[in-house]
Amino acid sequence: MKPLKSQPLKLASAIAISFLAFSAQASDTQTSENNSFQHDTSASYITDTDNSDNAYLFASYRYYFNAVSTDLGPWALSTFLAQSSNFGFNYLKSDLFETSSYQVDGTYVFDSKWFVGANYQQINDDSDYGPWPYDYDESLYGLKLGYYFNESSQISLFYQNQSGSDSYQHTSGSGQNFQIGLLAANFDNQSDTFGLEAQSYIPMESISGVNLLARWQYTDASQYYYFRLAQDGFMPERDFTTDIDNTLNHIYLAADFYINKSWSIGAHYTWQDIDLKEFISSSNYSPEGETIELSDSFNNYGLNTAYWWQITQNFSAKFSASKLLNDDANVEDGLLLGLDINARF
Repeated sequence: MKPLKSQPLKLASAIAISFLAFSAQASDTQTSENNSFQHDTSASYITDTDNSDNAYLFASYRYYFNAVSTDLGPWALSTFLAQSSNFGFNYLKSDLFETSSYQVDGTYVFDSKWFVGANYQQINDDSDYGPWPYDYDESLYGLKLGYYFNESSQISLFYQNQSGSDSYQHTSGSGQNFQIGLLAANFDNQSDTFGLEAQSYIPMESISGVNLLARWQYTDASQYYYFRLAQDGFMPERDFTTDIDNTLNHIYLAADFYINKSWSIGAHYTWQDIDLKEFISSSNYSPEGETIELSDSFNNYGLNTAYWWQITQNFSAKFSASKLLNDDANVEDGLLLGLDINARF
């Protein structure tokens, strides 16, 4: 994780990742005479019309232990309505944040309709922004416990832990690196997230139905940075230390109206509240340290529509568009356009 100033962007990325993950499950295809499948492969691309660098590439494979029927409701919700045990692999690449990630996850559904899930993700961060100038890796693992309380509704609790660390030691003898005389540096970060999610699909007479999703999560994160600089002119050798503790409350609400089995129109709302406490110290300038405390909250709104077209019995394509409407100038609010190519058999 980067420090707090990148958190709103990271959240935007997370929302886009969730959008991609939904897209990967959204093109349920009629793959056999009994309209069912067990293998699901997908490749998606999403781009921002206001920022060509804000693009995402997503690929996935998922296997369902029981055949998933496409006759239970809208194409986009077949996997959710099937309530089947599954496992899968995902790959995501973000051009904007210069990151790529690999994930493996699985869910087991008991006969009682309770279910448990677990996931592991490896994140490769190659970005140049933020206080840490080197490429590094982060690991994320998560656990989930939930219950299907009817044929089209679920509620679940989840936990995720994300951590990463790196270090640098100058060895060339000149004492110069990045033109600031960096001799040594290290950083460490840790975050824990707890959350609650509920989803329900409600069939209707005038249209196919409406899918409702609500999610709340709380994140407690910390980052530690240390830099030691070489003597430079009149400046003696010196070090700088930064400790950051921040908490994030996040609420996400979404409603998608399915006009028919193929076309949906939806809206979503996001609220965030951030509290930060940063302690900065230097061996030469402020050995006693300085503490900075900040608090902020903001809202994001969005509208979206999606349509998927069954090309053949085993292949389909989904086209999607999402417009973000933000009250925060630091968050992208362009039009996101997506294309998903899917094969199910």
